[in-house]
Amino acid sequence: MIEREFRNRVPTDGNKFNRLILDALKNQSLHTYFKDLKPSSWWLHFVLLRHETKFPSKFVKQIRPFLIKTKTRSISGIVALTLFTKGTGCPFFCVYCPNEPGMPKSYLSDEPAVMRAVRNNFDSYKQTLSRLIMFYLSNHPISKVEIIIKGGTFSFYEKAYRKRFVKRIFDACNTNIEELIKKGNTIKASAGNLIKAQAINESASSRIIGINIETRPDYINAREITFPRTLGVTHVEIGVQMPNDTIYETIKRGHRVSHVIAATKLLKDAGFKVGYHLMPNLPGATALKDFELMKKVFENEAFKPDHLKLYPTTVTPHATLCEWYKTGKYVPYPLDKMIVNIIRLKSEVIPPWVRIGRLTRDITTDMMEYKQFAPNLREIIQKQMHEKKLLCKCIRCREIRGEKVEGKPLLRIIQYEASGGREYFLEYIDEAEHSLGFLRLRIPQPSNALVYCYTKTSMVRELHVYGQSVPVGEKREEEVQHKSLGSLLLKKAEELSIKMGFKKIMIISGVGVRKYYRKKGYQLENTYMIKKL
Repeated sequence: MIEREFRNRVPTDGNKFNRLILDALKNQSLHTYFKDLKPSSWWLHFVLLRHETKFPSKFVKQIRPFLIKTKTRSISGIVALTLFTKGTGCPFFCVYCPNEPGMPKSYLSDEPAVMRAVRNNFDSYKQTLSRLIMFYLSNHPISKVEIIIKGGTFSFYEKAYRKRFVKRIFDACNTNIEELIKKGNTIKASAGNLIKAQAINESASSRIIGINIETRPDYINAREITFPRTLGVTHVEIGVQMPNDTIYETIKRGHRVSHVIAATKLLKDAGFKVGYHLMPNLPGATALKDFELMKKVFENEAFKPDHLKLYPTTVTPHATLCEWYKTGKYVPYPLDKMIVNIIRLKSEVIPPWVRIGRLTRDITTDMMEYKQFAPNLREIIQKQMHEKKLLCKCIRCREIRGEKVEGKPLLRIIQYEASGGREYFLEYIDEAEHSLGFLRLRIPQPSNALVYCYTKTSMVRELHVYGQSVPVGEKREEEVQHKSLGSLLLKKAEELSIKMGFKKIMIISGVGVRKYYRKKGYQLENTYMIKKL
């Protein structure tokens, strides 16, 4: 079986990879499996796990660096799993939004994450388990997992469906993947209810450090906002597109800018990390108007999201915009003008406390009725910025990733007003201004004390340490994680809170991080971790 699976597979690193295998293997029975064969990295890792006693320890140490597939998957401190809900996911019909039969609203069947969901019949347990297995076989640590749920407006689905969908994600993460692979263990975790599944996950081998959902701003209200917390949601992305009521009317969006402002404030006051989806080049837009609106998002205190995804408008089948384009009703402005806008946004506008997660959707050119831009738009923009010696200050462009820390870490604190409260962005940077880790501390006004905000309570909305993900409980000299940077940031947030007269501090914690905060003196209360100061 092993020989059949390995035959004709492409090696990770050519001759050096094969030479290590053939030179280091001492066990003759296994040696025959590799001779003249070219195994993939994840299949070799599977063999190493299943037959580790038959391999010399020196060989295992030598070969492991070659087994990491797509290294970027875990160099931001976690591994991210993108999952899809099943169903239409939205009752609205925005003109740009594709509605392909059988697919979640706004998503297309040839997007990689969608294809994975289809293979698993949109079952959240199967989607999660299959991704964890592949990450593990690709030699990525899977002890810290961020769940990203897509499929349209999450708040539109029935609560029972959402609860069941998320509960099965926890069940999959509570399954011991290493045991499953090593021993073929078919016993899979299945708690009686969501609360029990979450309790198990606090000590599981794959702990969910956060859950990210996407929704519409008009679906966020004081009644709805409490439910995502019971699921363990920590990050909410809202479709802002472009904050302009005239554009909203043109694209049949169905809400107004006032909904965006209200939703942003509600989410921040409840402790959520807030992400915006912005769409340049919509019907009714011009290059100049787009830039001014994007600039407004970060200069107007009513907005100021923590996270940003740019989704340039695309003309795809199964969307009204496709017909508009064919009849000349929609004429997009040129790509070069949009690239200039994005470069100006990144180099002139974006503050250091924002992370730009994406610059395009995973839509292939095959699914574009009009080939507006290549899928590697980010690389094109980065190249032009490099040639012009322009820098982006966003967190993603500055995070340490796999690089070495230059000099001694320094604490930088940025204060700004946003959504009726004061934000403190605490960040450790090195001498090259690489982001090593950060904390978002919010000081809400007393009148903003909605949901679970208590009187005289400050709020930590996010704590993240970057670098290569290091498994829970381990320390690696060469990596940034587990060097007490998170503890130092938390201690500084507590000191600032005491100085400002607060009696308590609360954290919107992912379920899998609760154990960490308990060690710091925090206790679980109404889905938040709270500590008396």
